[in-house]
Amino acid sequence: MTDKVIKYIKYLIPQDFKKLYRKFKRQIIRKVRLSGSDRIPLSLDELESILINDLKIRRGDTVIVHSSFGNLNAGFTPQDAVDILKKVVGAEGNLLMPFYPTGHAYYWIQENNVFDVHLSKSCMGILTQVFKESEGTKVSPHPVKAVSAWGKDREFLISEHHKSLYPYDKHSPYYKTSLLPNSKTIGLGVEINSFLHTCEDLFLQDKSEIYSNQLFKGTVNYYDGVTEVDTYLHEPHKVNSILTPCEFLKKIKCPGYKTYLHKGTVYFCSNNKEALAFTEPLFLKGLSRSFISNSK
Repeated sequence: MTDKVIKYIKYLIPQDFKKLYRKFKRQIIRKVRLSGSDRIPLSLDELESILINDLKIRRGDTVIVHSSFGNLNAGFTPQDAVDILKKVVGAEGNLLMPFYPTGHAYYWIQENNVFDVHLSKSCMGILTQVFKESEGTKVSPHPVKAVSAWGKDREFLISEHHKSLYPYDKHSPYYKTSLLPNSKTIGLGVEINSFLHTCEDLFLQDKSEIYSNQLFKGTVNYYDGVTEVDTYLHEPHKVNSILTPCEFLKKIKCPGYKTYLHKGTVYFCSNNKEALAFTEPLFLKGLSRSFISNSK
């Protein structure tokens, strides 16, 4: 059975079952991993301290947030976490979170699903859903790689995402964060970094290493009506067999990438402008995630 077939079978498994499985898996891992004082739930004050003292988030920063709320062993609600994140960056800053529809984008779009900014649910975790529904947050117009954004530069960040033939290119909210001061990507309980895809979309010489050859058309039911969006997408069998973005950034020793452990849980922060500057010459010379993976 090929990897492509396996990935498609996983896609067909009902989402409710996947959520129950992931919850059970997290509980087992947490019981094995945590001991003594580490079993004490993370407090809201601790989260604020991690954001400010470890991840170095400041008022006015523009921050892309990846998260696994279940991995945090939190003694607070997702809404509390959203409120703290907004408090830390302040009204002068911006927060962004991926808001991808349920299921793998590559298969989801081929089923002619419609991404509805009012009704569609996020497959990126409970924190992303709560953030999207919080006051002042708006979703970018992309059918499968939308971003929720909050802050003073919200409209600038999301307004052109429907123009992105590659979901993380120069029209995307991801790239536009790098045009603002103090642009960062962080992980709360996960090492996922979608901003590396922006580096690839801008500088990768052979995009067929990770992308489909087919240009897909997706439908977005947006705030001002329905719009059609053309987009290339990552092919599962290509990206699942190579280094993850975080593994790649650590492998090339990207200077702006820092990880931290607190009570056995991983956190990271990456400077987006440094990631662009550091990866540009490497990608232009032909280096890539697949090249390093195949060179092992």
